[in-house]
Amino acid sequence: MSRIALGVGLALVALSAQAQPPPLPKELQRNQEVLAKARAGLAHVILRRMVQAEAALAFQAREVTVGSEGRTTEQWVKRDPKQGIRRESIKPEGILLIDNQHRQFLIHQREKRYQEGKSQLAEVKKHLQEALSAGKGALQIELQGTDTIAGRPVDVVFVHPGDGLLGPSRRFWVDRETGLRLRTEERAPDGRILSNTYYLSLELNPSFKPDDFQPPPLPQGFKRVLDNQKRYKSLEEASKDGVIIRQPGWLPPGFSLRTITVTKAARPRTTLLWGNGLTTLSLVSIASPMPSLLVRLLKGAESGIVQPPKGERSYTWKTSEGYCLLIGNLPDDQLKHIADSVK
Repeated sequence: MSRIALGVGLALVALSAQAQPPPLPKELQRNQEVLAKARAGLAHVILRRMVQAEAALAFQAREVTVGSEGRTTEQWVKRDPKQGIRRESIKPEGILLIDNQHRQFLIHQREKRYQEGKSQLAEVKKHLQEALSAGKGALQIELQGTDTIAGRPVDVVFVHPGDGLLGPSRRFWVDRETGLRLRTEERAPDGRILSNTYYLSLELNPSFKPDDFQPPPLPQGFKRVLDNQKRYKSLEEASKDGVIIRQPGWLPPGFSLRTITVTKAARPRTTLLWGNGLTTLSLVSIASPMPSLLVRLLKGAESGIVQPPKGERSYTWKTSEGYCLLIGNLPDDQLKHIADSVK
């Protein structure tokens, strides 16, 4: 090697050494670890306060939701801890949902449908509380900074799968004064935004009308649809009632069974729903025949990933009785792995 080449090589080695930052002193490393734990602890406190605020505070908000396909909806949200929740659509018009903590009512003007079923508010609170189970290692919670939503200061909390796990993540923008979440964003593992919901305005302790949380009378010409579903809390409970259930032999870490729902109709449907605090995973078994839309999306195949317009991505396959859909925001290979383990 020439002296010039040797000199250049030594110079590059020296520059490379200079580019590497010196190791932090052990005391500073410990301080950073303590700070990280403190921030994680504060993030837990903020999320716990958020869950409590959802059920304890009366408010009215103008809410916007943007889906993964770009479809935008806008609605008024009224929440009273004693009376329930009311969601009235602005864009598109004509959809009203009222849940008075006993029954839920959905009025859809365009479809002329009046649907009545069991209240879902207890389930919503339960799902929010799942986000606090990060200590089990399936999820991680981080405090990411501050922001302003609807003119109000908020803390941003990031909840994502633990090390080595795949799945969607969520950010919550939590109001500093009240603890209410003013924005929620869900992202796929590849970074795509799956949904983004935020408040344009927030009014605390508003004056509600006497009938805001009362079910409206059945409009003329509307079809009344009653809840024809039966729900079970465990596989054992469903099996004792004679329900035949397909279930996967493998699920990603952190998912636990929430409910089993059996819908009695011309084509019976059984749905298993799991959650991990961030997202849900559903296995739906339906009797034949498969809808023509799914047949077209499968393009003649017996199984595969399908993405219906304005629908959820799923792995779909034929069975001896009909077909199954595994619906969730997990990577395609994980959906297929779970589907392949279903018996």
